[in-house]
Amino acid sequence: MTMLYSVCVTMLLGIPAMLLHECGHIAMAFLCGVKVKKVGLSRIGLYTVREPGPRWANLCVSLAGPLFNLLLAMALRDALPTFAWVNLIAFIFNLLPIQNSDGRRIMTLLAQGAAQARTPAPELGQRAV
Repeated sequence: MTMLYSVCVTMLLGIPAMLLHECGHIAMAFLCGVKVKKVGLSRIGLYTVREPGPRWANLCVSLAGPLFNLLLAMALRDALPTFAWVNLIAFIFNLLPIQNSDGRRIMTLLAQGAAQARTPAPELGQRAV
């Protein structure tokens, strides 16, 4: 029975971890000047819909949620160790490059930046393509 209780408590701690994760995204969107259109709940969890902004802002906003979970895990490891573990797991899971994840979004944004960096600048007097 103790094991079942521990599993239930750990799962319930995922709810505030997800809420705080989304708060990280929203706070960074605000700081970067990206308008948040909607915050909602789907069958796979909470989500935030925002306007498209510059690539650097999207990268910052995408990183903010997982990094907030990591910050919580480090800050609360002694005071609330179970909640710290839940946040550490949320940090790792959200960085996985799976469909509709922060990790996939971050990889895509970094790849776009690398592709732009490899594109040669136009010669003086030529149009950029």
